[in-house]
Amino acid sequence: MNCVATRIHLLRAGLMASAVVALTPVGAFAQETTSQPDADGGIIVVTAQKREQDIQDVPISMTVVGGEKLRDLGIQDFNELDRYVPNFYVQSTPGNNAFYIRGIGSAPGNLAFEQTVGLFVDGIYGGHARQFQAPFLDVERIEVLRGPQGALVGKNTSAGAISIVSARPTRDFHATAEGSYEFEQRGTRLFGVASGPVSDAVSVRIAGQYEDSDGYVENTQLGGMEPKRKSLFGRASVLIDPGNGADLLIRVEGGKVDLTGNAVERYTTPDDPDLRRATSGFPGFMDKDFDNTNNVNASATANIDIGDHVLTSVTGYSAYDFEKKIDSDFGPTPALASRFAEKFSQMSQEIRIASPTTGRFEYIVGGYVHINDYDLFGSTLIAFGPFNGRSDRAFRQENFAWSGFGSATFHMNDHLRLLGSLRYTYDRKEATQQRTNTGVVQPTWIVTPLSGRRIEKEWDPSVTIQWDIARDAMLYASYGQGSKAGGFIGAQSTTTPAQFQIEPEQAETYEIGAKLALFDRRLRFNIAAYRTDFTNLQVSSFDAFSNSFITSNAGKARSQGVETDFTFQIVNGFSLNGSLAYLDAKYLDFPGAPCPFTNPGCIPANNNAAGEPLPRSPKWSGTLFADIVLPIGGNLEFLANGGATFRSQAFLEESYNPAAAQESYAKFDLRLGVRRADKRWEIAVVGKNLTDELTAGHAFNTPLAAGIVSKYVQPPRTIAVQLRLQY
Repeated sequence: MNCVATRIHLLRAGLMASAVVALTPVGAFAQETTSQPDADGGIIVVTAQKREQDIQDVPISMTVVGGEKLRDLGIQDFNELDRYVPNFYVQSTPGNNAFYIRGIGSAPGNLAFEQTVGLFVDGIYGGHARQFQAPFLDVERIEVLRGPQGALVGKNTSAGAISIVSARPTRDFHATAEGSYEFEQRGTRLFGVASGPVSDAVSVRIAGQYEDSDGYVENTQLGGMEPKRKSLFGRASVLIDPGNGADLLIRVEGGKVDLTGNAVERYTTPDDPDLRRATSGFPGFMDKDFDNTNNVNASATANIDIGDHVLTSVTGYSAYDFEKKIDSDFGPTPALASRFAEKFSQMSQEIRIASPTTGRFEYIVGGYVHINDYDLFGSTLIAFGPFNGRSDRAFRQENFAWSGFGSATFHMNDHLRLLGSLRYTYDRKEATQQRTNTGVVQPTWIVTPLSGRRIEKEWDPSVTIQWDIARDAMLYASYGQGSKAGGFIGAQSTTTPAQFQIEPEQAETYEIGAKLALFDRRLRFNIAAYRTDFTNLQVSSFDAFSNSFITSNAGKARSQGVETDFTFQIVNGFSLNGSLAYLDAKYLDFPGAPCPFTNPGCIPANNNAAGEPLPRSPKWSGTLFADIVLPIGGNLEFLANGGATFRSQAFLEESYNPAAAQESYAKFDLRLGVRRADKRWEIAVVGKNLTDELTAGHAFNTPLAAGIVSKYVQPPRTIAVQLRLQY
């Protein structure tokens, strides 16, 4: 065992021991809370700043989606969530999905990279998209925080952060069973949860979900609909709360997702997309595309009251493995195929102490550490023209990171507050890569072994001033810095030693905003204006010559705009909510950018994309929805929820090919249902994308098919019936 591996295993043991020490003496914590509005105050409680706060008191541009809303609209994962949250974009690809906030994100061309938008599930950091695959299983709420959040939230949040909070065990017995059937894709979903006490001090919650759907794109050559999806997930939670100032919440979840086929379609006729694709597989290697993921996650969150302070410990474990094979030319003749497989495991520990909030000065101080091991295997087969061969790659990375952080609030008077936060992060990565070629392969596929070691040290500060101009009106102005770690290019056949390492990116942001609650808090209106400048922005683009994604650092980029949202409880049983965002995101300096569509013969080394918009950054996006609940007699209620989401035109790849852009669109949803007034049962019909808009979330120049654009097509219209039983 090498020295690095020895240190990693020793640190694992140390983390396990610290968790035992923190959790054994007393039954300890999880200070989470419901995010549902109070009956009289309309308060939505969030924990974006590691404290329970009314969302109207948090000086951050953010969107919160509750678990009930997710279930009502049938939103199963981030691919479906993104159009309901302005300035949030999910890039669906044949590889991994990537998250973008305000036009900034980590393109999925390099699987070894962490995301620019940090994902946290029950306080556990997930830098890789596949760490948390459970499709919004038994979620209490999702918090989407826009802008750099590194000072307090955590590492690798230079564009923003997403926090998912799972539902916790309850002191009263509660059970829910749900089933739905979607007619267009013949999709079945079954969900169940049971929660309640097993003693005076212990409560348990068990949740599970099963999905099976046929897909929406016909494969005319291999037959059947794609992508077929089958998944099974479960979670068990135990809350120990003896009522002595300490409690402990333990969660363990696991599951699997199996996909067959994908939704990439070649655009070869004016009728495309027509939800038809013809792929051949690659004889002797694969038939249909497939993507299979298994994962397990566990967390133990403890709080102990120490006088009027609260000591918090969050221990996490996350692991997954996946394998996928793709017909990489996406066409009817076997020419190019790829295989990717990952194995990942991570242990993490956070400890923090929070002061009371009753004095003029309040603070949070803490530390965080994680270790993870990551293995990535890649293979590419080619049978095209003079080439008939194979490339195999094996990449391994070991990562150790720790940080110290603190946040302080000084109440200058009853209406004015000054907030400051600071995080220091030490991040070490060591990586190796081995490559072999067999047969006749492209000359850009090289076998040079690669290795490297990186140590990065970053400071992420922020400062905010808040002014309560009235009881329910708050203004704020903030400045912050964020960073995202550099890393290594994993398991690519074309990477040279000079390209193997990528530098970290930095962000600097200014934001001003207002949060208002009017008419006895029946109307909430929020607005924020921001400007964020990025240096060494990490970008990835497809290179048709080498048939691979090239990841590099752009020079500078700027993201600026305005975001607004509102909710209005007009009368009991009738409310409106909506949002509108304007985004201006562009490169300020990008030497060595890919050649634009208008000048395909350029020399990339001499090209600069300064002034060009960032891909996947529509200038306008927004939502408008209405909710109606009406009594109809006989202890029954009629339910209606409907509205629209829209986005303006956006380029989906880095050459700015108009054929690879997504034009402006609006999608309309409607849910109609009937339920018993006490919510014991409910039946509803849900229609999404009712006008059947066919849109794409990702586009690229098709390998080995010059001039042909391929796009990942998003789902068409869906109609589902839902049945919910509650006790």
